[in-house]
Amino acid sequence: LFEEHQELLNLFEKFRELRTREEQANSMELAEHANTVMTTLDEGIKGLDNLDSFFDFLTQVGASHHRIPGFKPEYFWRIERPFLEAVQMTLGDRYTENIESIYKITIKFIIETLVRGYEEKKPDT
Repeated sequence: LFEEHQELLNLFEKFRELRTREEQANSMELAEHANTVMTTLDEGIKGLDNLDSFFDFLTQVGASHHRIPGFKPEYFWRIERPFLEAVQMTLGDRYTENIESIYKITIKFIIETLVRGYEEKKPDT
Protein backbone atom coordinates (compact mmCIF):
# COMPACT_ATOMS: atom_id res chain seq x y z
CA LEU A 1 0.00 0.00 0.00
CA PHE A 2 2.64 2.52 1.04
CA GLU A 3 4.97 1.59 -1.81
CA GLU A 4 2.31 2.54 -4.33
CA HIS A 5 0.91 5.45 -2.29
CA GLN A 6 3.83 7.17 -0.59
CA GLU A 7 1.65 10.23 0.05
CA LEU A 8 -0.26 8.20 2.65
CA LEU A 9 2.88 7.93 4.77
CA ASN A 10 2.78 11.69 5.26
CA LEU A 11 -0.57 11.37 7.03
CA PHE A 12 1.07 9.44 9.86
CA GLU A 13 3.75 11.24 11.81
CA LYS A 14 5.45 8.01 12.89
CA PHE A 15 5.64 6.68 9.32
CA ARG A 16 6.83 9.78 7.44
CA GLU A 17 10.48 8.78 7.49
CA LEU A 18 9.89 5.23 6.22
CA ARG A 19 10.76 5.69 2.55
CA THR A 20 12.27 2.35 1.55
CA ARG A 21 10.64 -1.06 1.52
CA GLU A 22 13.25 -2.24 4.04
CA GLU A 23 12.51 0.60 6.47
CA GLN A 24 8.79 -0.13 6.16
CA ALA A 25 9.32 -3.86 6.67
CA ASN A 26 11.38 -3.25 9.82
CA SER A 27 9.00 -0.74 11.43
CA MET A 28 7.12 -2.13 14.41
CA GLU A 29 4.77 0.88 14.35
CA LEU A 30 3.87 0.23 10.72
CA ALA A 31 3.39 -3.48 11.44
CA GLU A 32 1.01 -2.59 14.28
CA HIS A 33 -0.93 -0.24 12.01
CA ALA A 34 -1.13 -2.89 9.27
CA ASN A 35 -2.40 -5.35 11.87
CA THR A 36 -5.05 -2.86 12.96
CA VAL A 37 -6.18 -2.35 9.35
CA MET A 38 -6.36 -6.08 8.67
CA THR A 39 -8.17 -6.70 11.97
CA THR A 40 -10.71 -4.03 11.02
CA LEU A 41 -11.28 -5.69 7.65
CA ASP A 42 -11.53 -9.09 9.32
CA GLU A 43 -14.05 -7.79 11.86
CA GLY A 44 -16.00 -6.22 9.02
CA ILE A 45 -16.19 -9.54 7.20
CA LYS A 46 -17.14 -11.40 10.38
CA GLY A 47 -19.83 -8.80 11.02
CA LEU A 48 -21.64 -9.52 7.79
CA ASP A 49 -23.89 -12.00 9.60
CA ASN A 50 -25.24 -9.11 11.71
CA LEU A 51 -25.61 -6.09 9.45
CA ASP A 52 -26.55 -3.70 12.26
CA SER A 53 -23.25 -4.43 13.99
CA PHE A 54 -21.41 -4.37 10.64
CA PHE A 55 -22.68 -0.88 9.81
CA ASP A 56 -22.19 0.44 13.35
CA PHE A 57 -18.61 -0.80 13.52
CA LEU A 58 -17.44 0.30 10.09
CA THR A 59 -19.17 3.68 10.06
CA GLN A 60 -17.52 4.36 13.43
CA VAL A 61 -14.11 3.34 12.04
CA GLY A 62 -14.70 5.52 8.97
CA ALA A 63 -15.68 8.49 11.13
CA SER A 64 -12.62 8.02 13.34
CA HIS A 65 -10.38 8.95 10.40
CA HIS A 66 -11.32 12.60 10.89
CA ARG A 67 -8.63 12.53 13.62
CA ILE A 68 -5.98 12.15 10.90
CA PRO A 69 -5.09 15.60 9.56
CA GLY A 70 -5.27 15.66 5.77
CA PHE A 71 -7.12 12.37 5.44
CA LYS A 72 -9.54 12.15 2.51
CA PRO A 73 -12.28 9.52 2.23
CA GLU A 74 -11.03 8.37 -1.17
CA TYR A 75 -7.91 7.08 0.60
CA PHE A 76 -9.98 4.15 1.88
CA TRP A 77 -10.09 2.81 -1.68
CA ARG A 78 -6.30 2.49 -1.74
CA ILE A 79 -6.53 -0.66 0.43
CA GLU A 80 -8.70 -2.55 -2.07
CA ARG A 81 -5.96 -3.94 -4.32
CA PRO A 82 -3.44 -4.76 -1.54
CA PHE A 83 -6.23 -6.51 0.38
CA LEU A 84 -7.19 -8.63 -2.63
CA GLU A 85 -3.53 -9.47 -3.25
CA ALA A 86 -3.15 -10.53 0.40
CA VAL A 87 -6.21 -12.77 0.15
CA GLN A 88 -4.86 -14.34 -3.04
CA MET A 89 -1.45 -14.97 -1.45
CA THR A 90 -3.06 -16.40 1.69
CA LEU A 91 -5.43 -18.73 -0.14
CA GLY A 92 -3.02 -19.82 -2.86
CA ASP A 93 -4.61 -22.58 -4.97
CA ARG A 94 -7.91 -22.12 -3.16
CA TYR A 95 -8.22 -18.63 -4.68
CA THR A 96 -10.69 -19.32 -7.47
CA GLU A 97 -12.60 -16.93 -9.73
CA ASN A 98 -15.63 -17.41 -7.49
CA ILE A 99 -13.65 -16.57 -4.33
CA GLU A 100 -12.13 -13.56 -6.07
CA SER A 101 -15.58 -12.32 -7.03
CA ILE A 102 -16.86 -12.76 -3.47
CA TYR A 103 -13.91 -10.87 -1.96
CA LYS A 104 -14.16 -8.07 -4.53
CA ILE A 105 -17.81 -7.53 -3.63
CA THR A 106 -17.03 -7.78 0.09
CA ILE A 107 -14.14 -5.31 0.11
CA LYS A 108 -16.15 -2.86 -2.00
CA PHE A 109 -19.03 -3.07 0.50
CA ILE A 110 -16.65 -2.55 3.42
CA ILE A 111 -14.94 0.45 1.82
CA GLU A 112 -18.25 2.03 0.83
CA THR A 113 -19.35 1.73 4.47
CA LEU A 114 -16.11 3.26 5.74
CA VAL A 115 -16.50 6.18 3.32
CA ARG A 116 -20.13 6.67 4.37
CA GLY A 117 -19.08 6.73 8.03
CA TYR A 118 -16.42 9.31 7.28
CA GLU A 119 -18.71 11.50 5.20
CA GLU A 120 -21.66 11.35 7.60
CA LYS A 121 -19.65 12.51 10.61
CA LYS A 122 -18.87 16.17 10.71
CA PRO A 123 -15.31 16.96 11.88
CA ASP A 124 -16.58 19.04 14.81
CA THR A 125 -18.98 16.38 16.19
